[in-house]
Amino acid sequence: MRARARDASDASDEDDASTSDAPRARASGRRALDYVRFDDGNAHGRAFERSALRRTMARDPAFDSMARHRKVKKEITEAHGALAQVRRALRAGGGGGEDGGGDGDGLVLVELCSGRGFVSLVLADAFPKARIYMIDRDTTMDVSHVETYGGARMSFHALDLHSTACEEFVRGVADDAETRGQTVVLVGVHLCGTLSHRAIELYERIERAVAIVVAPCCLPQRRRHDVFGFHCKDIARSIGNGVTPFQCWCTQLYFRLPLTSKRNMTIDHDVLSTQNTFLVARRPLDSALDALSISTPLSPSIVPGRSCAKWRLVK
Repeated sequence: MRARARDASDASDEDDASTSDAPRARASGRRALDYVRFDDGNAHGRAFERSALRRTMARDPAFDSMARHRKVKKEITEAHGALAQVRRALRAGGGGGEDGGGDGDGLVLVELCSGRGFVSLVLADAFPKARIYMIDRDTTMDVSHVETYGGARMSFHALDLHSTACEEFVRGVADDAETRGQTVVLVGVHLCGTLSHRAIELYERIERAVAIVVAPCCLPQRRRHDVFGFHCKDIARSIGNGVTPFQCWCTQLYFRLPLTSKRNMTIDHDVLSTQNTFLVARRPLDSALDALSISTPLSPSIVPGRSCAKWRLVK
């Protein structure tokens, strides 16, 4: 009797388990995007929830690989942070209107090191009439969602940012845009190591690129004296006072932006990442140039000394 009772109990447990497993099996088919929730105070999260892209990603299977990404929440805030800075750059030049680009008519956006292109998707949603180019050297990614926009509106190009071919391609895009009276903006979000420096170099060399928006990421890995940014860790250590190598890296990149451009460095606290600094430069339409403009003042200030490792604090 005990044995039969135990068997019955086990069977009952199995029935309960199978019943409870049913919703669990359905839940396992859900994507990371389905669990994304934002605080009411996060402006980028609110903007995404109101966007058409949010509804498209929820319904269209072509965006499944994007919606399943485990860091999709962070990518959403990074992309909308970049969008805010693109609009800011367009307004700064005086040619983008008060709304910072409007519907994107006459706007060409080049995303450098795009990955699967979450930034490009947000830009396409905000600027439905813009032409968008995605550039990345990784050819193993699933970028099939790009096809839903049509090749005339958005396209992916497998190019290494450091290569001459990439520079020639971006230059060709900028030259073609100028003949059409269009505005070219370079965008790069979380560019690792020397890629941030390379993006700024492209902006400097390709004069028909009107603006650039860059969000730096990690420091250059090669600890060599001839690599730009080599001294960031040494500078941060010598300054102390909680100054991080990343802050020094962003500051060096800021000063690397051409002096002939309107420049800005800002920290976006709605971006859910510790690397939430954006560098923005815009070639002015007139001869009046901005002086040094750092929207988040450093206190105490960081000023360069007589050598790279001798930067100091001024109170």
